[in-house]
Amino acid sequence: MHKEIEIYLSHLLPELQKAGISIDEQQEIDYGVQLRVSRHNYKSILNIYYSQKKGISTIPMGLNNPLKKLLSDLCSFQEELDIKMPPMHNWNAWIGSDECGKGDYFGPLIVCAFAFDKKQEKEFKNIGVMDSKKLKTDAIYRIAKHLYKNYANCINCIVLKPEKYNELIAKFKLQRKSLDDLLAWLHSTAIINVQKNHPESEGALVDQFSISQKVWRSLKEKKFPLPCIERTGAEVDPAVAAASIIARYQFLESFAAMREFYQLNFPLGANGTVIKTAREYINKYGEKRLGEVAKLHFKTTNQIENLSE
Repeated sequence: MHKEIEIYLSHLLPELQKAGISIDEQQEIDYGVQLRVSRHNYKSILNIYYSQKKGISTIPMGLNNPLKKLLSDLCSFQEELDIKMPPMHNWNAWIGSDECGKGDYFGPLIVCAFAFDKKQEKEFKNIGVMDSKKLKTDAIYRIAKHLYKNYANCINCIVLKPEKYNELIAKFKLQRKSLDDLLAWLHSTAIINVQKNHPESEGALVDQFSISQKVWRSLKEKKFPLPCIERTGAEVDPAVAAASIIARYQFLESFAAMREFYQLNFPLGANGTVIKTAREYINKYGEKRLGEVAKLHFKTTNQIENLSE
C-alpha cells in the first residue's frame, strides 16, 4: 500500500467510524486499496487510489444507495485536508527507520535506520531533510552525501538485492510469513545495529507498513530494550526523514548500477512499462536470470507473456 494512502486512511477511518460506517473488509488493489463497508442495512465499496500526478482519488460504489452518497461526502471533505501529524513522541535522542523499493518490481529493497539527536533539528531543517518523496533526485543526492560525511556512524542501511530478496522471501513463505514479516526483520536488524553505536537512544520510530506492529514484535523477540512506535506518515519526523533519504539514495544508486550493467532502462513501479521491459530483459538474458533484477513474487511476473519461451 502506498504511504500516501496509509496517511489518508489514518484520517479517513476515524471519520467513517464517527458516521457509523463499519469496515467489513480491506484489500489491496492495483494502485490502491478497496474497502467493503456497511451502515445499517446498506453496503457499499470504496476504492481509494494514489498517483503522483493526481494524488488521492476515491470512487464510492453502490446503485441508489444512500451510503454511497455519504461516502462521497466524507471522502471529498477528507481529500481537501491539509494533513498534519500530531507529535509522535517526546524523546531527545531516537532512531528513525524507513524503507524504499517495496513497490518496485525491479531493483533492491532498502531499509535504513538513522540515529538522531534533538540538537540536530535546526541543522537538518536547514539542509532540507524531509520526506524523500517530496525531494527531487539532486536534493536526495546532496542531502544523503552530507549525512554520510557528517553522520556516518548514525546510519545503518541494508541493501537487499533482488537475488537475495527472492531467496529470503521464499524462505519466509515456507514459514507461512509475508513480505511484511521480512520488512519487520530488516527494520529490527537495522535498528539494533545502529543502537549499538548510540546507546543514548530512547526509542525507535518506524514508518508504519503493517497494522500488526510487526517491527515492535520483531524487536521484542530480539530482546531490544527500547520502545518502538510504528506510525503512518512518520517521515515528518526528522530521524525517519533522514532514514528515508538514505534509503532512497541507496535505491537510486543501485538502480543506476543495474541499468548500466544490463544496458536496459529499467522503469520504477510495477506497471505495463515494467512488463514490457521484463520481456526485453528475458529476450536478452533469458528467463532464468530474471531473478537477478526483479522481485519474482510480484503478480507482475505472472503477467509477463511468453515467460517460458
